[in-house]
Amino acid sequence: MPHMQNRPYLTPPPERWPPISTEPSTDPSMQDWPLTIWRGLCGRCPRCGGAPIFDGYLKVFPLCAACAAPLGEMPADDAPPYAAMLVVLHVIAIFIVFFYKGYFRPGPVMDGFLLLGLVLVCMAALRLAKGAIIGILLKLGMKRGILNG
Repeated sequence: MPHMQNRPYLTPPPERWPPISTEPSTDPSMQDWPLTIWRGLCGRCPRCGGAPIFDGYLKVFPLCAACAAPLGEMPADDAPPYAAMLVVLHVIAIFIVFFYKGYFRPGPVMDGFLLLGLVLVCMAALRLAKGAIIGILLKLGMKRGILNG
């Protein structure tokens, strides 16, 4: 590349990680990480633990009834299904290997029961994962408005 030889080499300024921000990255009024995640797993408000997160199966209340935490502003859309399926399918894979690679060969009826069990476990894990991820996002302060600009 002869045309590059005449240009002086410009080095970009070094990046700082984590970036310097003017806003605190975590909410100081929240508890420590294990308690925050545990409250989310239990379906309670991650900040106070006094009110439920869900208004139905997966619909989230806009605000906590006890402490007015902005639960509905947490962008927990795509991560909970991914996390739930990742955990459940790794656990279920052990049983599938034992059933289909071993001497036990389930018939179509047993296959149906196993599929129904898989669906029920995934549905339960989805709610648990959504609660935990809402807790993580609330602790980090990542609201929809902050992420969208």
